[in-house]
Amino acid sequence: MTAITASGTKLRAPRINGHQTFGRALRSEWIKIRSLRSTWVTSAVAMGVMVLFGAATAIGYHDIPEQVDQAKYQITSAAPFGYIIVAVLGALQVTGEYASGQIRSSLAAVPRRGHLLLAKAVVLAIVSFLLGSLSVFLSWAISKPFLGEHAGSLTDAHYAGYIWGSGLVFAGIALMTLGIGFLLRSTAGAITVVVSLLFVILLPLQLAAGQWNWVNKIIAYLPISVSSAMSNPLPEAAQSSAEGAQFLTHGQSIAVFAAWALIPLIAAWFVFS
Repeated sequence: MTAITASGTKLRAPRINGHQTFGRALRSEWIKIRSLRSTWVTSAVAMGVMVLFGAATAIGYHDIPEQVDQAKYQITSAAPFGYIIVAVLGALQVTGEYASGQIRSSLAAVPRRGHLLLAKAVVLAIVSFLLGSLSVFLSWAISKPFLGEHAGSLTDAHYAGYIWGSGLVFAGIALMTLGIGFLLRSTAGAITVVVSLLFVILLPLQLAAGQWNWVNKIIAYLPISVSSAMSNPLPEAAQSSAEGAQFLTHGQSIAVFAAWALIPLIAAWFVFS
């Protein structure tokens, strides 16, 4: 492509060697998320709280004769705190760019919006998975010397599922928040919606379940209820948080949790694209 100046001189535009690929979009999103100080500070605080609280709870249960057999399962007791942290990370990954105007630069660098959204989702899922699984693993490692023979073994596939399963829950909640963040484009709005779905809405529903039994079915489908099926490989983990209410099988609970993570992301894909 050439252009002619007022003096008649021909200027040739520079040729751009290279093209945008999903791999490059993925690399740029990884650079962005790891270069933010808030990512490291938030992750460090979250891991510190989850590890110490989980290990302390497990050790505390071990000191109670009636609860000694349940001590090894308490390494995930601080997971709800981590859910909030990854929700914040998921929201900020997109809403922070809208607030600062950086989304324009991101779209200029990655014109294919589907690639941009998918790259953000992949990077966020990996970071969240590592945050969740590593925190639970460290809780187990710290509590194991105190629990002695009552500690769980990582050679047990079911018990090891607490570690990678917790990572999957963290990744799912982060992806759900990312999708909602793309839809609302508001940090406060996205975090409020996710926290409400995870925790706030549960209390009034549990109170209503005392009057109407059908409310238990709604509770069984909430993300916080079905998340236990993902973080605990044992089939009995699929029961609802409402006492005695078991409406979903283990596999159905995992499918419902996956839907909570993917449906907002798919909706965001169509809206953003």
